[in-house]
Amino acid sequence: MALFNYASKEITLKVVYYGPGLCGKTTNLQKLHETMSSDKKGKLLSLS
Repeated sequence: MALFNYASKEITLKVVYYGPGLCGKTTNLQKLHETMSSDKKGKLLSLS
């Protein structure tokens, strides 16, 4: 699901990973977050 805020030129994404434990879901998201430039990313929030 994506929300577009044209006034502030922002896209807000909600990503849901589903699967068994220890299969790399959290690691995948952490690496994606790490790869993005700091001026184009927000805080990574984990609900575990």
